[in-house]
Amino acid sequence: MIWVMAVETGRVAGGRRERNKAQKRGRILSAARRLLAEQGYARMTMAQVAEGADVAIGTVFQYAATKAELLMMVTADRWSQTIPAVIGAVGRDAEPVTVVCRLLEPLLEASRDEPENTMAIARELLFGAPGPHREAVVQLVADLEDAVAGVFRAAGAGERANAAARLVVSGGMLEVNRTRTGRASGDSVEARLTELIEVALRGARGG
Repeated sequence: MIWVMAVETGRVAGGRRERNKAQKRGRILSAARRLLAEQGYARMTMAQVAEGADVAIGTVFQYAATKAELLMMVTADRWSQTIPAVIGAVGRDAEPVTVVCRLLEPLLEASRDEPENTMAIARELLFGAPGPHREAVVQLVADLEDAVAGVFRAAGAGERANAAARLVVSGGMLEVNRTRTGRASGDSVEARLTELIEVALRGARGG
């Protein structure tokens, strides 16, 4: 009887700990999202996130070891909803370039709404240090590549479809990064990405 009570007490305590952790994580995400939207990645600090989430700064570092990982944590949370939704919703009956543009809409929308933050995301994906939140975003990008490859394959790209999809998605990240470095205008990202898709598909088809 005592053993059963101890087990039940442990379960209740464990459940409470998990709820507390989930609540803290939610507050940290909410504070980071708000600060990113209001002042951008460069000006946001971990101390501001801690204050906004009403937690100690050490708690923030428990959930994201670096500022870059915090950005990736927010990105993974957002893209884990938008990317699967877009992949599931996009029809395959339109022209392949149009379909791929629709698949990449989360990236394009982010570059329009929060250009500075999107440039930081692209930089971290291309050149960032490994971390659990970055890896989660990398996996979501891989899922997007698979969806693009499926469109290319159906359009006659054959065995080159996967390589063409990688070229398009990574190239899209590079185009956003070019905007960050001042080598291209942010207003032209969508047009440059469309051109990249057309070139990749034509090359994959052998045309």
